[in-house]
Amino acid sequence: MFEALLYVSIFICLIGLVFQIWRFKRTSSFLKHPKASRLRSELMTIIPGFLNTLVQVRLFKAGKIRWLIHFGLFVGFLYLLLVHGLHDLTSDLFFDYYEPTIDPYQFLRNLNGVFVGLGCIAFLLRRRLKIRINKDTPLKYKGYFSIILILLVISSGFLLEASKIISEPVFMDMVEEYSDVDEESGLADLKLYWNHNFKVYFPQLPEVTSSSLENGSFLNEEYCLSCHSDTKSAFLSFQAAKLIYYAGDFLNRHRADSFLYAIHYILCLCLLACLPFSRLFHIILIPVAGLVKKQDSVLHGQKKAVVSAAGLYACTNCGYCSEVCSVYPHFQTTGNLFVLPHSKIESVKGLIGGDAGINPWLLQKGNEICTGCYNCTDICPSGIDLQTLWSVLGDTLCEEGYLSNSNVVNTIPLLEWAAKAPVSLKRKEKKPVSSGLADQSDAFEACVQCTICTNVCPVVEYDSVKNDYTPQQVMNLLRLGQRHVAEGTRMVHTCLTCYSCQEVCPQKIPVTDILLELRNSGYKKVETMKKDYLKGMRQIET
Repeated sequence: MFEALLYVSIFICLIGLVFQIWRFKRTSSFLKHPKASRLRSELMTIIPGFLNTLVQVRLFKAGKIRWLIHFGLFVGFLYLLLVHGLHDLTSDLFFDYYEPTIDPYQFLRNLNGVFVGLGCIAFLLRRRLKIRINKDTPLKYKGYFSIILILLVISSGFLLEASKIISEPVFMDMVEEYSDVDEESGLADLKLYWNHNFKVYFPQLPEVTSSSLENGSFLNEEYCLSCHSDTKSAFLSFQAAKLIYYAGDFLNRHRADSFLYAIHYILCLCLLACLPFSRLFHIILIPVAGLVKKQDSVLHGQKKAVVSAAGLYACTNCGYCSEVCSVYPHFQTTGNLFVLPHSKIESVKGLIGGDAGINPWLLQKGNEICTGCYNCTDICPSGIDLQTLWSVLGDTLCEEGYLSNSNVVNTIPLLEWAAKAPVSLKRKEKKPVSSGLADQSDAFEACVQCTICTNVCPVVEYDSVKNDYTPQQVMNLLRLGQRHVAEGTRMVHTCLTCYSCQEVCPQKIPVTDILLELRNSGYKKVETMKKDYLKGMRQIET
């Protein structure tokens, strides 16, 4: 029966892998640039991806405590899989002599089981205590399912070993197979020794004497010691055996060890069958994502960037990307979850899956806020090229008709923009749209047009031809009372919020903060103009 279940589990796993490949193709067809060539090699050198898989160096950089938990879980799971679960295949390759009941394997099996169990518990506690920036994002059912399934496998494994430690039938099977000890040659003394030292339960035992224990020790060395270490080294299973020892008569009569073996085996098969459908699939996706070559801003600008479908689904929703997001303050101001990288990833998955609850307009608004700082890509423990994802996502949504505010701003000449600005949003209105820095003359009047801010601006250096205004010129527009014009400048909408200009300004003018404020108010203006703009574009197309 177990063999049949194994084949069924393998078949289900293969079906899941086929499904994942189909999903990756669907993702690739959704997130692509027309000019991108998918024949181009996407692989980087093997060593960084290999190190990130085994040592998880990227996670170590992101968070030391979380790395310790994940590394222990990963190493423990890998050991239990290769050395314990697949010992029939791996023992001859890795070991000169292997028996699961001798040390160090008996001790290491318990130690790695503890690592995996503690890692799973820490994961659940972290989610329940909500000590994350994405604490309001609920963990999907398959996340809990995966962790609970692993915990059940580990727990059943410890209980199985504990039941075998106290099992008289298991003891007798070993005696009959590996020795010629019988009642006449001291079987009672061997039983007494194993009961006294290894907690095997026997319903009837002779009185303990020094001679019987000495003879039992001799028989143990003669027949058992070569393949049985002291069960105390299986520290957790031995403690569990001490707890269930007093129910040993009932457990042995009903062969609890055989029952628990069936439970443990079936749970392991469930783990195998569920691999492609659960978060366990990350053990395959994360190495693949780590091998994908990171693409630079040049490819993004040339519309030749390629999104790795496997990388998209390698996201573990850890929230590190959102913690370092340079535009996180924008989320605090607007409340648009699609500003945060981890929320954008989930929404992209929803769009591909046909989730009608995802608002593409709102997603585009959140995505275009990205300044291209690469912070999220640099810290991502899974090695996902997030910056390429944001670039391709924005262009894909534009091609679908969901134009970003920046696209609208950049297609309207600055004078036309100023002419179309709603009167209520112009500076001459008695009640300005906001009472922030851009409306306080003290914030920018001290500007002496020294151009130091322009000299350090990466946007000016990279885009000096297409850029219309420089930072100090935007400050001058505010001094001239032309805020409504400043809101439509390319500089305002391409600012990377790197704060270089603000840090070097000799007059201590909050240049970056002002530019960011102008961008936000400019977006409000775009929202009032976008309907008329899109309507005119459709008329031109027809």
